[in-house]
Amino acid sequence: MNATGPDPRLRQLTIKTNVVKRISKEKLKYEEELTDLQRSLEEKKASGVDEYTIKKVCELIDETKMVVSDCSRRLTEALSDLEGTLASCEDLSEHENYQAAKSVALEQGSGDA
Repeated sequence: MNATGPDPRLRQLTIKTNVVKRISKEKLKYEEELTDLQRSLEEKKASGVDEYTIKKVCELIDETKMVVSDCSRRLTEALSDLEGTLASCEDLSEHENYQAAKSVALEQGSGDA
């Protein structure tokens, strides 16, 4: 800590780290929802449910696929932003906020971002 308080870059690192975490969590939830909807569609087809219901489930699946795609795009952008901030803050590498951000970036970078 310096005379003017904590480095404002640490706050930015924390914010950007939390954005990546939030979008990643959101994407995971929508992927789970997509899997559930696809399973539901197969069950409805097998049980002979009316075409209208099947059509509505298909629409939900299409909408969920679009949301997952949007989450993937936003996650890629947020991760790139976080990595750029990390690169410009390497002098803070001993700080726990930096290390937490680096950990999240590595975790998400090795995932399916």
